[in-house]
Amino acid sequence: MVDRLKSALADRYAISRELGRGGMATVYLARDLKHGREVAIKVLRPELAAALGTERFVREIEIAANLTHPHILPLFDSGEADGFLYYVMPYVEGESLRDRLNRQTRLPVEEAIRLTDQVASALAHAHERGVVHRDIKPENILLAGDQAIVADFGIARAVEAAGGERFTGTGIAIGTPAYMSPEQAFGSHAVDGRTDVYALGCVVYEMVCGRAPFEGPTPQALLARHAADTAPRLRSSDPDMPLFVERAVERALAKDPTDRFPTVGAFAEALTSGTVVARLGRRRQPRRAVIAAVALVVVAAAGWWLSTTAGAPVIKRLAVLPLENLTNDPEQEYLIQGVHAGLIDELAIAGAAVIARRSVMQYRSAEMPVRDIARELGVDALIEGSVQRAGDSVRIRVQLIDGRREEPRWTQSYQGQLRNIVALQRQAVRAIVDQIRLTVTPQAAARLAGPGRPVNPEAYEAYLKGRFHWYRFTPQDFETALQYFELALEKDPDYALAYAGIGDVWGVRLNNMAPSEAGPKARAAARKAIELDSTVAETHDILARVKTWVEWDWAGAEAEFRRAIELNPGYPDARVLYWPVG
Repeated sequence: MVDRLKSALADRYAISRELGRGGMATVYLARDLKHGREVAIKVLRPELAAALGTERFVREIEIAANLTHPHILPLFDSGEADGFLYYVMPYVEGESLRDRLNRQTRLPVEEAIRLTDQVASALAHAHERGVVHRDIKPENILLAGDQAIVADFGIARAVEAAGGERFTGTGIAIGTPAYMSPEQAFGSHAVDGRTDVYALGCVVYEMVCGRAPFEGPTPQALLARHAADTAPRLRSSDPDMPLFVERAVERALAKDPTDRFPTVGAFAEALTSGTVVARLGRRRQPRRAVIAAVALVVVAAAGWWLSTTAGAPVIKRLAVLPLENLTNDPEQEYLIQGVHAGLIDELAIAGAAVIARRSVMQYRSAEMPVRDIARELGVDALIEGSVQRAGDSVRIRVQLIDGRREEPRWTQSYQGQLRNIVALQRQAVRAIVDQIRLTVTPQAAARLAGPGRPVNPEAYEAYLKGRFHWYRFTPQDFETALQYFELALEKDPDYALAYAGIGDVWGVRLNNMAPSEAGPKARAAARKAIELDSTVAETHDILARVKTWVEWDWAGAEAEFRRAIELNPGYPDARVLYWPVG
């Protein structure tokens, strides 16, 4: 699809790489060939583009193109090419408010107010021209220096308008559940600027509190809370929070639009002037009315879920935490760590941006909230899981957890025989790839679909015990690892991974032994492993080290490093040692 897109836009834009994905579109960094500038091109999901149609979408999006304001990201271009609907914006170097919150959790009140005032001025400009954003959230607020710039202006409106009855008429809501007003969740046609007031209130709440006003395990539950629940008071978690901030945010988050600030300007004025607005009266709604409202939101949320879960991934980076040993036998730790390393390797080979094993092992015994671990590692999601063994039967359980909300998004178990452990790991990875909606290459898809080479259980256990000791990085453990790798070959003479393990031991020994002694042994083991299985990244990394430190063959070393990274893009050893020039 990317090649098709590049070809379709080749006369105007040179696409260089993907920048990110969202619920409705994928964004690419490109070069505007006519004007010689970097731009960001957003391409709508193919199924969404097919449902919308070109003519009306382009006509509606032109309204956004006419918005000119210092805090609005302008729209350079839009159109259709080879079935793709796209729009072009300036490329802003910096970060989004979401990036800042992921790094800092919360902002000082003064900074939050300053940014809110800038965003409100952009929204006010659009509202005066009849354009409601409909999707205000930290991801759509870009930070360039000390300036806030609102992105994707009018895009949600264009999708909603162009989709017509195919979207709102069937209960599908355009927006993001964590920031969506109750009336927008209902799929109401009477959405006005006060919907943006509500969403901006949610953003301010998150900026000063460190979490969104409402959280829930599913979009349905989250939108139901927006419809029926009252957000926790800001001062209940932070007694030092200024009263005027708490009252202003409460007013912005009123369920009934008529109870909110009439304009975003009035909301910003309350914050910048420090005005303590009156607390809203507590309206007692009949229980039936609340239930009906929640029911409507759940229906709308179901439509939203169907419209977005089939789209682009929101998880860009993840980590696999050390797995739990449910066998209750410390002697089986080598198996648990082996499965853990296998899941990480398979995810990296599939193309996922996954944290290296050595970086996550520090959390093996850590009692930390998931959110804190995700923040420290800089990931969007975490994989937790366990391994249980009974004789030759193995059960692997994996769970995908949203790193920001600490909510399980998906859980699955895989059970089979030890000899088919590779197939079990690939089943788990294939499911994870589907859950994060990662686009994999045909080669990676074929690998994950294949059963993998069945292993001799005794050889496999010996190999895992070897790796278990190898990861300890002590001279004695290297010797023990070498013995286990050789034992694995006694059980299965054609076991490529065992040769790779032997090559790794001698490759590490290049650091403290004579190259003439360690080099030939590392080279021989690596070449034998490649002869048996040329797709093992470690073996090419070993050859690259030998060519670097023993043979001084720089071109050959570069070729082997490149091959190792090609086979496993996330393989850390090759990434650390290979520094391309130029």
